[in-house]
Amino acid sequence: MLHFRKRQMLVIASLICLTLVLFLNPAAQAKQRPGKEARLTIMSTSDLHGHIMPLDYTDNSPADHGLAKIATLIKQVRERHPQALLLDSGDTIQGSPMSYYHARIDNEPVDPMMRTMNDLGYDAMAIGNHEYNYGRRVFEKAEGEADFPWLSANTLKKNSEKVYTKPYRIFKRPGGLRIGVLGLTTQFVPQWENPDHIDHLHFIDVVEAAKKWVPIMKKKEKADVIFVSYHGGLEHSKGPDGEIIPLPETTGENQVYQLATQVDGIDAILAGHMHTPVEDVRVNGILITEPNKWGTHLSVVNMNLVKEKGRWTVKDKQAKLLESSDVKADPEVIERIRSYEEDTQAFLDRPVGEIEGDMTVRDPMDTRTRDTALIEFINRVQMHYTEADISATSLFNNQVPGLPSNVTTRDILSTYVYPNTLKVIRVTGQDVKDALERSATYFKQNSGNDPIEVNPDFISPKPQHYNYDMWEGIQYTIDVSKPEGERIVELKDKKGQPLDMDAEYKVALNNYRAGGGGGYAMFEDKPVVEDVNIEITELITNYIREQGTIPAETDDNWRIIGAQLD
Repeated sequence: MLHFRKRQMLVIASLICLTLVLFLNPAAQAKQRPGKEARLTIMSTSDLHGHIMPLDYTDNSPADHGLAKIATLIKQVRERHPQALLLDSGDTIQGSPMSYYHARIDNEPVDPMMRTMNDLGYDAMAIGNHEYNYGRRVFEKAEGEADFPWLSANTLKKNSEKVYTKPYRIFKRPGGLRIGVLGLTTQFVPQWENPDHIDHLHFIDVVEAAKKWVPIMKKKEKADVIFVSYHGGLEHSKGPDGEIIPLPETTGENQVYQLATQVDGIDAILAGHMHTPVEDVRVNGILITEPNKWGTHLSVVNMNLVKEKGRWTVKDKQAKLLESSDVKADPEVIERIRSYEEDTQAFLDRPVGEIEGDMTVRDPMDTRTRDTALIEFINRVQMHYTEADISATSLFNNQVPGLPSNVTTRDILSTYVYPNTLKVIRVTGQDVKDALERSATYFKQNSGNDPIEVNPDFISPKPQHYNYDMWEGIQYTIDVSKPEGERIVELKDKKGQPLDMDAEYKVALNNYRAGGGGGYAMFEDKPVVEDVNIEITELITNYIREQGTIPAETDDNWRIIGAQLD
């Protein structure tokens, strides 16, 4: 009898130990409950902007970005999770010299980004606003070359309720798990894009589109998990320790916050557009992640799911960012695009002309706080090809090198980094003043005794140096010691007379600014006097070739006061 009781106690103890093992070890639980638990992994890139090679094309120095490096990270993740999905959140086919060469010089081969993404096994891509930059033909060619769908539920055919491409995609996994991916594009595309490139389209609010399609994906398609791949971002500020503090967005450009708080049924949002690394932020319980730009990071989302009453539900989820700087580029990717790279490099090294004097950028802040030969030159090119009275342009980012003594195509594309075209609009003197006041908000208000500083709103959460303009054809003074809206303390025409607020002037601007992009509402819907449908980089190239040698000159038509300037 005693022997029997000992055996009975031993059995009970063994059962208790086994129960503890199962409780504490999810892997053991999964083995004991086949078909009842699952792990889901989703990888996401965004804002690759045509970058495949780990290079800085301005000087061909090594860089920790590009799809070749992301490929190494993708393969590492797939070694652990072979069925992981791979998505992209847009701005994919524009932005690098290679993508420019392919779109503008030799568009016959397969788009290099589509070829590489096909080889890497991408499953879907949300459409970004820059996908439209090269026009409808280039867009549709690249889309047709992709082995994966381009998604955008809020981009409709003009005068129709029909989605232009596809709204979503459903992916199936073992155990009956159904994963839904909804694609969305920032609805601000019409404010930036050349109207001729999108005259066949209509963009609706992303929240409105999500409210329509998420229930369809849930009820009709029986999706257990919903991911939103959105070319738009999470407006946010940063706390004292660098933590991200989500903020409601008001303009409609970046609506991640609204999607998370106003649309039921979303499990995670794979964001983009803001060129910001966001690892794992929660809004209303929704996981949000964004992998920065140019292939510097790969977002990886892991979810644990359990099947209850015939349906899969998410038990926990987390995201992390893997960094390209931690790995070497995949040699197979580099080999596959070798011919594209060779053609691009030969194109970039073509000589164009000479600069007599200095048009380089050594200190971006210096270039933005005084009249310099580089900015004056770009404005004069714009005025030369339009005969406009006034012109404005920007120093787009802090990596712009400017133009050296012997100018090549590489130098021009590295200095004017967007495929903008040129427009002339008719505005009033008051519009000019309002635009100057908008530009002047780029600077932080100054006591008059401190060094000049950039307004934090222009550098966080997304750098927006391109929204500060410098003007030619007028004379003006900015006083940064004054509050916003009162900083233009002197404004004259080119003859030195006060600018007439009621008179009309022809102003040359890139197409982004001419449509009001960047917060320049005073330019919206203004009459277009001339539409020069040639990219500004081409105009700059043609001008230098025509002249042969360009003198670096300034007329000091503007200045900044109210701060210490070097």
